[in-house]
Amino acid sequence: MSIEKMSLVMLRGEAAQLDEVLLRCLDSGVFHPENAGSFSEYAGGITTLKEENPYTGLGKKLSAIAAETDIDLGSASFEGLDIPNGEFQGYIGGLDQKLKKLLSKKRGSEQLIESHKTALRRLEHFTSMELNFDSLFACKYIKVRFGRLPLDSYQKLRSYSDRPFVLFSFGQDSTYNWCLYTCAVADAQEIDGLFQSLYFERIRVPDYVHGTPQEALEFIRKDLAREEGELESIKGKIAEIAAGERERVQKLYAKLCLLGKAFELRDKAAFVKSGFVVMGCVPQKQSKKFALAFQDLEDKVTVTLKEPAEEPRITVPVRLKNNWFVKPFEMFVDMYGLPSYQDIDPTPYVAATYILLFGIMFGDLGQGLLVSLLGAFLYKKKGMAIGGIMSRIGLSSMVFGFLYGSVFGFEELLIPVHQAIFGRPHLIQVMEGSYTNFLLLAAVGIGAVITVVSIGFNILLGLRRKDWERVFFSNNGLAGLVFYLSVLFAVAATMVLQLNVLTPVYILPLLVLPLLVMFAKEPLGRLVRGEKELFPEGVGGFVVENFFEMFEVLLSFVTNTMSFLRVGAFVLVHAGMMVVVFTLAGMVGGVASPVVIVAGNLFVAAMEGLIVGIQVLRLEFYEIFSRFYDGEGRPFLPAEVDYSVQEAA
Repeated sequence: MSIEKMSLVMLRGEAAQLDEVLLRCLDSGVFHPENAGSFSEYAGGITTLKEENPYTGLGKKLSAIAAETDIDLGSASFEGLDIPNGEFQGYIGGLDQKLKKLLSKKRGSEQLIESHKTALRRLEHFTSMELNFDSLFACKYIKVRFGRLPLDSYQKLRSYSDRPFVLFSFGQDSTYNWCLYTCAVADAQEIDGLFQSLYFERIRVPDYVHGTPQEALEFIRKDLAREEGELESIKGKIAEIAAGERERVQKLYAKLCLLGKAFELRDKAAFVKSGFVVMGCVPQKQSKKFALAFQDLEDKVTVTLKEPAEEPRITVPVRLKNNWFVKPFEMFVDMYGLPSYQDIDPTPYVAATYILLFGIMFGDLGQGLLVSLLGAFLYKKKGMAIGGIMSRIGLSSMVFGFLYGSVFGFEELLIPVHQAIFGRPHLIQVMEGSYTNFLLLAAVGIGAVITVVSIGFNILLGLRRKDWERVFFSNNGLAGLVFYLSVLFAVAATMVLQLNVLTPVYILPLLVLPLLVMFAKEPLGRLVRGEKELFPEGVGGFVVENFFEMFEVLLSFVTNTMSFLRVGAFVLVHAGMMVVVFTLAGMVGGVASPVVIVAGNLFVAAMEGLIVGIQVLRLEFYEIFSRFYDGEGRPFLPAEVDYSVQEAA
């Protein structure tokens, strides 16, 4: 449970070997590239190669061909591909030309078929018309408009009986009246405007329609059948080409994706004279295997493995390494930000505190079981990290539910078990008044312990970084820890032992001195670092600024600790909500009572489970992480090939 150790890899070689080196880096699956030109060792005289990627356009063109021919693209082995690298463009161009004419015919045929189907649907409404289309459209002095009117607009036409048009209706459905109107050419503009205002939808009769509606329909049906046969023939020819070229296209696309990604990595390489330098990070445990992949190129390529600390300009990428139980909680760490390479992986701490706090706040043996089972399903079947978290916090809910004696809100079911184990019917009776103060004080106590542990982590991180200001003088360092523990002890002694420890001997070294150290944190830090100017902005400005900052620090100690009161409060809220459920069940009575209990349990489990989950996450981010965690790390992202289908240019 830590941050995986990394090795810095440096590959040098002749320029002619660059593409092969980059391909092998990609093939390793563990190479995180770095920009070699940014490293101090190569600060001068370096150029990076900036060229247009020749494989991008080819990949997009091949994707377009595959889409038209229903060839599935993705990751594939291109071993045995019989097309040399220099002939990719010729092959793709030839295949495109072979398909272009067929695809053009296919699109034309599909458009004509759709046009025929549309014409059939429209003309079927005019089969009762006995006129000839050719005769109608041959008229020089009248205009004919086919279309449909909304039924309410059709009724309104009576108000326009004085207008110079003639309307013929051929039938109606539930929404429209199918009709045609005629008018003189001279009145066409006025009448067209009138019908347009009545939402008339004009239907344009295709040019290939002749004769009566019955004759036109017969002609279109025959032509439609012919076109559909032609389309099937074209599809057959395309399918034949696709079947013959499928494997080759799939292999070529996979290789283009690989070569394209390798070419992108050229931007990360640095070039000195006739050679190149490629740099990156690989997991330390896989570094030797990575180096062996270049063994056959040792005469032309050298591989050097270094500790990342040897190159100070690199920000080492981070990959968390946790066991199966803790791993799902990496999701929360990712949300806040990964730790730096030199820092501590907080995931185990997050897992422990999140599981503990959630279980306390949402303690119910039955509802916890539901949460755990649902989480296990989401994690195993759907691969959702939140499911893994739910399965674990559900177990915690079950444990605390057992201690509270609550099973789906029933407080009596576990009495025999508690009697046998603890010698009393209830270990903790949440709704009994005598336990309320205990729960709230226990929540504050847990919060105080978590705060102390978090400050301890901050001190440890300061020691790792040799940041003595952070270790000794900050409010989350030794000074803050001494002050906080002293205040806690004084409060506990007063409340529990009725002992007043706040004497000058106690106050001066344990309260006043740590406060003064925290107040003078910045100048003390400069003094330790050997800086000459302790107050660069003047003593007066320092005093005023740090006075208000100290007020904020003291307030944060109080508010952060009291914020954990919500842990105890939610214990009471959960129990109170279940009391409401059982009260409602008692009010409805009869057969409906079990239904209310089941529905109430599901509602409480869903709503309160979500709220408690968010509240615990808030405690993690604001009360715990704020004490020690920066979250400024960079994720480890090994270079990999994207085989997803590229959009055509």
